[in-house]
Amino acid sequence: MEHLFDTHFHLDLQKDRAAAIRDVEEKQIYTIAVTNLPDLYRKESVKIASKYIRFALGFHPELIHQYKRQIPLMWDMLPEVRYVGEVGLDLVDKSSEKEQEAFFSELVERCRYDSNKIFTIHSRRAVDKVLDILGDNYRFKAILHWFSGNKTELEMAIDRGCFFSVNGPMMKSKRFLDMLSLIPSSRLLIETDSPFTHYMGSYDDYLKSIKEELLSYKPEVDVWNNFRRLLGG
Repeated sequence: MEHLFDTHFHLDLQKDRAAAIRDVEEKQIYTIAVTNLPDLYRKESVKIASKYIRFALGFHPELIHQYKRQIPLMWDMLPEVRYVGEVGLDLVDKSSEKEQEAFFSELVERCRYDSNKIFTIHSRRAVDKVLDILGDNYRFKAILHWFSGNKTELEMAIDRGCFFSVNGPMMKSKRFLDMLSLIPSSRLLIETDSPFTHYMGSYDDYLKSIKEELLSYKPEVDVWNNFRRLLGG
């Protein structure tokens, strides 16, 4: 059986969660199930025990202002988790920029020297600020989810050791494809960001199609081996 994985999947937002879990289990898809709020992580992570699903403690940047009362809950649970996400910055609307930056900066500082942790990071219109906060002296694994920055930001992210998780829309973006050759093959992973991407067919077929499209541009990429290295295996 082909090894499949998904580094960014919103299980709690699926229309049919039971069917999604069956897909993951039957197709043996190793899945990082991100959450958008600490309270959602607390509820979801105790409901499902699966070899193939790992929940990530998240706080989506667009929700920080509205749900700032949950920030202490984030800090309470953070020491015990390995997976962190979805976190980061989103500056489409800059009204909460300072709050987002303060939260993400504290999050990074609390985890900076924890080599066991894996982050999946949102950076829409904020790649430069995300990279400034990360710096080049951190020990956790940082995945830039759905990277949409420019060439200069890409080169900086590569220099700072980031991984890049690639989904279907990214493989249809001329902007991204023009930069794909610059990304080291060892830093590439795959994701669906489901349900925020739309696809025909089954979940596993979608992951296979992303992988095949990626290989058509970079035949040397071994995303499964990259995923194993990410996990420390």
